[in-house]
Parts: sequence; C-alpha cells; structure tokens
Amino acid sequence: MSDTHCPGFESNKSLSEVIVKCPDCGQEQEIFSDEMGKQVKCKGCSSLFDSTACKVE
Repeated sequence: MSDTHCPGFESNKSLSEVIVKCPDCGQEQEIFSDEMGKQVKCKGCSSLFDSTACKVE
C-alpha cells in the first residue's frame, strides 16, 4: 500500500483543535488553530464572536 495523502494534506497536518466559548450563551465548541483570530458563529445561538478573546484554556 502506498503512503499517499489527499491534496493539501501537508498544509493541514500541523493544525490543532482549540476550544472556544460563546460569550453570549456559554456553549463551548471546537475550532481549528488556523481559525483563531477570525469571527466564529456559535452553533448554539448563532451569534458571531472573536475566537481569540473566547479561547478556553
């Protein structure tokens, strides 16, 4: 079996999961590390928030 990967695999293999918490409803959700600093839409209440300010340590 060959060790081939999907196109784009190399650029994504260093990503990690980050937990952020919605400031409006408090729901936690996972995003990828490349999404930090971007607006995130809450899956619970649909509000938009800054992922950097809402990271769960």
